[in-house]
Amino acid sequence: MAISFDTLHGFLIGIHIVTGTLSLLLAWPALFVLKRRGAHTLIGRVYAISMVTLCLSTFGLFAMAPAELIGLGILGVLTFGWVTGGVWMARRKPRLRVGNWYVWHLNLMSSSVIAAVTAFAVQMFDGHIAAWLVPTLLGSPLISYRTAIATGAPLPWPGRPRRSRHSVHAS
Repeated sequence: MAISFDTLHGFLIGIHIVTGTLSLLLAWPALFVLKRRGAHTLIGRVYAISMVTLCLSTFGLFAMAPAELIGLGILGVLTFGWVTGGVWMARRKPRLRVGNWYVWHLNLMSSSVIAAVTAFAVQMFDGHIAAWLVPTLLGSPLISYRTAIATGAPLPWPGRPRRSRHSVHAS
């Protein structure tokens, strides 16, 4: 029994919409809940599973129309790398020569959130160039700010915290 192109495409679109929506809904609580075992870990796991599933559906959709979906394909590959790298860092907590595992985890997972927002914006604004650029232009400074707090680096404005209760030292 062969599955028709339209049936497979509809199935992949359905999976893509459900996992994309779930990822966007879970991204914000995962980013803002206190970073410790419990809520953050549970939300983060479901977020990661939904993002990986989203990326897999992206690969299927890209394979069906590569010329039309090249941007989606590239974003899917990058996002898959960011999510799997971020999960790997959190699970392994490796000792690193540059930075610590938490900073890498923070940057990789936050980058995946920017990718999800970008994909959503591109869809909502019919591929407008601003939809491709604005999420990164707004999200990157926020990642830099959060990284500075996590590492205790000085911030360029008064009232800068030395260390947040969320910062984690290299293990």
